[in-house]
Amino acid sequence: MSARDAREIAIVGAGAVGAALGLALARAGHAVTIVDGRPGPAAAPGDEYGEFVVSLNLASIAFLRSIGVWPAIHASRVSPYGGMTLWDEGGSGATRFDSAEVGEPALGCFVEAALLEARLHEALAACPGVTRLWGRRATGLRVAHDDARLTLDDAETINAGLVIGADGGRSAMRQLAAIGVERLDYGQRAIVCNFATERAHGAVARQRFMRGGPVAMLPLADGRCSLAWFRPEAEAERLVGLDDAAFTEALSEATDYALGAVTAATRRRAFPIVRRHATRYVAERFALVGDAAHTIHPQAGQGLNLGLMDAAALAEAVGRGGDRGGDPGAERILRYYARWRRGHNTAVMHAMDLFHHGFAQPAPLPGPVRGLGLAAADRAGPAKRLILRHGAGLAGDLPRAARPTGGYGIGP
Repeated sequence: MSARDAREIAIVGAGAVGAALGLALARAGHAVTIVDGRPGPAAAPGDEYGEFVVSLNLASIAFLRSIGVWPAIHASRVSPYGGMTLWDEGGSGATRFDSAEVGEPALGCFVEAALLEARLHEALAACPGVTRLWGRRATGLRVAHDDARLTLDDAETINAGLVIGADGGRSAMRQLAAIGVERLDYGQRAIVCNFATERAHGAVARQRFMRGGPVAMLPLADGRCSLAWFRPEAEAERLVGLDDAAFTEALSEATDYALGAVTAATRRRAFPIVRRHATRYVAERFALVGDAAHTIHPQAGQGLNLGLMDAAALAEAVGRGGDRGGDPGAERILRYYARWRRGHNTAVMHAMDLFHHGFAQPAPLPGPVRGLGLAAADRAGPAKRLILRHGAGLAGDLPRAARPTGGYGIGP
């Protein structure tokens, strides 16, 4: 059994959010220990693109650049997109967004989740002040006034000034800290794969709203698209079980032949869609970030962006509280972080629910009403640009490290 200095910061969970937060804190001079139950760091995908793709807006890219990992991600393979098209299955309305409306060459990019994690883990391995404990799980948390003690499944203990739960939607750390969670099962599954089409995607993301859930076509740099198709659970299972010919035909129809017929698709997977929101983000010497604090409907691809903003905000809050010589788990720091992030995350969560209830429920808004809403949004002028700026990570109360600076965009 061993213990470490009480001024350390311990992070449980080495996914993208936990790894990025660990880098941010270590680069600010803190000693960081990261614990993860997996046997080792994520391996980057090979020549074939992985089917789990995440969206990074310009604020997330700015944050990744600030912690020194973005050039390695950019040099691997990223898929920028300069526009988005949204339309309703009734065909009565559509909204189009273009990066030129906000004076940017791109609105963000899509990147494989495995590639993102692999580059973050490589940066962690090379970062002084970071200790990584793979294949270990947290089993206990005891908090005193001066420090927190994290117990691992091999009986090792870690004493730290701050413990952070970044261990995903089913967070064990959230339970150890006795923090409740509000949960809503949408009754949907998201089908993911990569697929080829007859016509080029033109670096434009497309989403069609349908009864039961939308279908999104996310442009990849190799000319294919990544799929995010949200369907009721039983139908999703049926679709995943189709043979290739039947699936590509069904997908061609679902996407309204927007890029012609779907000509090929990779292996399909489906996972359930559940909204979770922790009743608190912080406790004494403890904080939640990313999916451990909140999971939202992924139809707009904002889940990881919210998590990375949690990481940037908590790193900044710790820095404001005294940086190298301060107490990272001080109550004022954690309260500041919680006030900053909970309100914003709640607003985005409600916006996603509004889309879900208006477009996908068994009894959604009538088709003409949905179409009029999309058409009105397309002509909204300043309001449309404001929505676009928020989605691209160009507006709002952003952490300093996540504020995009002119001229960089998604470049290295």
